[in-house]
Amino acid sequence: MKVLVLPLILLIPFGLYGKSKLKEIIDPSQGLNNPFGVTFDKQGNTYIAEYEGGRIFKLDKSEKLVQFSGNGKKGFAGNGKQVSQGVYNGMHNLAWSSDEVLYVSDTHNHLVRKIDLKTNLVSTFAGIPNSKGFSGDGGPATEAKLNTPISISLTPDEKTMLISDISNLRIRAVDLESGIIRTVAGNGKRGKPVDNMPALVQPLISPRAAIMDNSGNLFILERNGNALRVVRPNGKIQTLAGTGKKGHQDGPALKSTFNAPKHLCFDKNGNIIIADDKNQLIRLYNQKTKFVSTILGGKAIPKTVLNQPHGVALAPNGAIWVCDSGNNRILTLRNH
Repeated sequence: MKVLVLPLILLIPFGLYGKSKLKEIIDPSQGLNNPFGVTFDKQGNTYIAEYEGGRIFKLDKSEKLVQFSGNGKKGFAGNGKQVSQGVYNGMHNLAWSSDEVLYVSDTHNHLVRKIDLKTNLVSTFAGIPNSKGFSGDGGPATEAKLNTPISISLTPDEKTMLISDISNLRIRAVDLESGIIRTVAGNGKRGKPVDNMPALVQPLISPRAAIMDNSGNLFILERNGNALRVVRPNGKIQTLAGTGKKGHQDGPALKSTFNAPKHLCFDKNGNIIIADDKNQLIRLYNQKTKFVSTILGGKAIPKTVLNQPHGVALAPNGAIWVCDSGNNRILTLRNH
């Protein structure tokens, strides 16, 4: 494994304005190539996936950046082999489960991969290698076809994997115990869903990412739809934010605008953080006030210039981690 020791200066805040604290955890000199996603284990380690670089890195508690998996080339290899032999194609993000499994959205291989951290073996969790399409609902996820599974997340109880099957215009769900896959939103057609109608019979516009809260609300971020939507526990869909037009408008959520938003996560207060890629911003949807604001990038304080931020994640300590993908760096924001 390749080990890079991070200079301590990288962990010193470079932005401290009022209550908000901004840190550059990994800077461009550390050699990341288009980092898109991060996740965390309970031992204090952080895992980082590169889209262009094809590698997964591990940042441990001693501030060492270790090349964990991937060889820097795009392809498909490594199933049944050690993690160091894994090869991926266009990874978008990661998810970690408490049974010591790291899941990988291996997007352009049309797979979700699985790394067992107890054995360090790589396998396929969902999808069929070298095959894309739509099939398999009601059966094993390893026999189902996906089409550009761009983002993954686990439900809070870690019983279900959510897959943003973007080119199939669907959100798929896999039961982790049985391995059975099903569709939970989207009918495979492109279009704006009608509010308060069953999500399974409504269209979607490029469902880029999905997360679920403790109450069973499924939040869906649409890249080309430029909107945040929710599927309530009763199965009905509703638009929360975004007019559908491209732009950067803060304020009342249903009048707000986005420009190709790419990822989302909860913050420690239950608000939704959005990586608004083409606006070069990080936005916040407040569930109580139903307002959208900009918390990083642009004119926001603390000041920084983002370049196509693709990933956001909530760390165990409450900080928001930002994959500033075009700048090849990782930032953290606290007390936003």
